[in-house]
Amino acid sequence: MSANRTTEVNIFGQTYNIQGGGDEEQARRAADLVDEKMNLIASQVRTPDRFRVAVLAALHLADEYLTAQQRIADFEQGVAAKSQRITALLDELDKPDESEPIYHAAG
Repeated sequence: MSANRTTEVNIFGQTYNIQGGGDEEQARRAADLVDEKMNLIASQVRTPDRFRVAVLAALHLADEYLTAQQRIADFEQGVAAKSQRITALLDELDKPDESEPIYHAAG
């Protein structure tokens, strides 16, 4: 999406025109996610206060985001640990076997 272009999205029964840089399809997916979360929360809290629904949706989405960030960090730590273990194993394979004699060619 270019800086001059607007993307029309519908969130919680209202139309918004999003303007700015970035991917238009991603903006639509983000709006759909917010709309879905707001409708879910509205069906659970049964309040006509749109602002309250929006804040609760934002809190839920922020929690999901932070949980995803933690999972990514945990995954990255696991990959780093495995990578270090593989490197150590490869280093062990590169070491000469001290139980076998090393022969040198006479020259």
